[in-house]
Amino acid sequence: MSNNIKAQNDWVNSLLTQQNLVQPKKENSVDLEPCWAQIEESRMVERMGQMVGDINRAAGYYMLELQDFLPPQRTILSIRFSKRYAEYVLEIVAREGGVASVVFHSLSKVFAFWEHYFGNQSRLRKPSISFQLDFHPAEILDDDLQRWFSYLLSGFKNKLKPHAAQQIFGKECKGYSAAARKKSA
Repeated sequence: MSNNIKAQNDWVNSLLTQQNLVQPKKENSVDLEPCWAQIEESRMVERMGQMVGDINRAAGYYMLELQDFLPPQRTILSIRFSKRYAEYVLEIVAREGGVASVVFHSLSKVFAFWEHYFGNQSRLRKPSISFQLDFHPAEILDDDLQRWFSYLLSGFKNKLKPHAAQQIFGKECKGYSAAARKKSA
């Protein structure tokens, strides 16, 4: 089995080298493998995909668009939601040391009328980061994911913004109340 994998890698490396597509190794490159390992272990992509499916089924149409990526990409997944004249995006981005970030940003759309005159322009422009939160994938619960989806579908309303302190506090309270129940029993 390992000979087969090595033969496949030799073929791939040979092809990339012939086409001059191999990038030189950088001494200061960021190691994203620990983050990807935690993402895969926590099954975050599958859980978020299931939630996207549930939301789309409940809405009765493809409201959310999910795109996931493979290692060694920095972007792990992207979920898009269009509403009126903007596109709202939730992205999970790999960081160094097993940490990941959830980034919420929006893009304003070009009106269809103007697109006729400026056809070579991108339909989306003016990216604006609304919120970014660093997290460890193993610590993210389905409740956290639900808060992220609520914030995305609200069009980034401040009252639904997921705060790191609230998430940590909420988890500590759950852990404390569970410990208190065990002690009282």
